[in-house]
Amino acid sequence: MTEPTRTRSATPTRGQIGKAIRLPLSKAVEISLKSLRVRFWRSMLTVSSIILAIAFLTFVWTSSRVQSAVAIGMRPDAARAAEVGQALSDAWKPFESELTRRFKNRKGDFNAELKKLYDGGTRSFKTFCRNVASEPQVERRVDLKDLPYDPAVVETLAAKARGIGLLPDLDGWCEPSLRLAGVKGVVQGEVSRYNNLQLALQRRGLQPGMAVDVLARMSPTVIWLIVISLLVCGVGISNAMLMSVTERFREIGTMKCLGALDGFIVKLFLLESTFQGVAGTVFGVLIGFVFMLLAGLKSFGLATFHYFPTLQVLLIIVYAFAVGGILSILAAVFPALRAAHMAPVEAMRVEE
Repeated sequence: MTEPTRTRSATPTRGQIGKAIRLPLSKAVEISLKSLRVRFWRSMLTVSSIILAIAFLTFVWTSSRVQSAVAIGMRPDAARAAEVGQALSDAWKPFESELTRRFKNRKGDFNAELKKLYDGGTRSFKTFCRNVASEPQVERRVDLKDLPYDPAVVETLAAKARGIGLLPDLDGWCEPSLRLAGVKGVVQGEVSRYNNLQLALQRRGLQPGMAVDVLARMSPTVIWLIVISLLVCGVGISNAMLMSVTERFREIGTMKCLGALDGFIVKLFLLESTFQGVAGTVFGVLIGFVFMLLAGLKSFGLATFHYFPTLQVLLIIVYAFAVGGILSILAAVFPALRAAHMAPVEAMRVEE
């Protein structure tokens, strides 16, 4: 006679421990999002600290790379422009002396237009010369005919200007000899632009003769500021999460009484911190990037885009996202563990 097979009841009897129910990750995500919505303004304080830290990190890091890219990239261009400018000055000096002699009765106007020419404003200088050559009042008219110039020299200098990417103004002058002024204007304007870039770099503590590896390296002061900002951000996140744990003692106790495991509680708080970190990092990167562009345009003008280190900036943005995510998770580990290790009975005793 065979003994009957005993089946184990799915419902635990007295003295037995039932099987713990593990909630899926989607449920943890749902609870975390609801908690963030309920504590929206508290969450915004945490997000704002992340935004400020990541924006500062992105701004300082990308600005350092942009100014080093400008300093390194402009060197060969500035050298070519200076070389053409030097070759041009040999032909321009006697030409300018003759113009100054002929404009002796209108020296003030001529000097003002000459300054505009040196800034690259050939159109204004061209209009000025055309007007004074055909002035209705004879006593104010300036004779610009038979100016000393060599057409071959002008064409050679114009070709050199085209070699550095410039389009010299050679058409529409009242006299062919004045075409030399068209070459002088664009070349001198380019030389002045690079001189202004060098001054802007010097104001930021970068000398034109610095080695490339020195220019590409962030200064210890900048690194220290970034570290301090990230530490402050981490402390802010941890403090905000600890406050969140304190406010939710009864909620945590209720979940644990209903069967929530320690791992599920840890998962809830880490997810909340991750969501806040991602949101803060996105806005922080955007704000830091925009301020970097504005600062670059103010200091270097359009050279910011001409020498923009796209690949390096993209890598910095990726690093900033990684730093923001890791920082938000690490800062929430201690508050999450504290909430998970809380005894349900003690949590339920706390009065709200």
